[in-house]
Amino acid sequence: MKKIYWLAIIIAWGLLPQTAWAAQEKLPWWGILLLVSSISTAISVVLVWKNKKLETFTEKAMGFGAWFWFIIFLQIMVYGFYLAIEKYLN
Repeated sequence: MKKIYWLAIIIAWGLLPQTAWAAQEKLPWWGILLLVSSISTAISVVLVWKNKKLETFTEKAMGFGAWFWFIIFLQIMVYGFYLAIEKYLN
């Protein structure tokens, strides 16, 4: 079970900076939304799929929603920090 947590951490550290890099390329708002939601969906599906404690559909749906929004929040924070630092330095 520890392997899946390490895998999730590695994937998160690998994919979260892409949200900040999206600010450099001046993506439209819908491009950023698509990027953030696809990263969050992929990580959430893996985390829920590998969790053996979640047995019913309702538990899996709640677990997916919790992970999805938590990862969305992390990505928004990374994006916001990047924009603030870029604005401060320029």
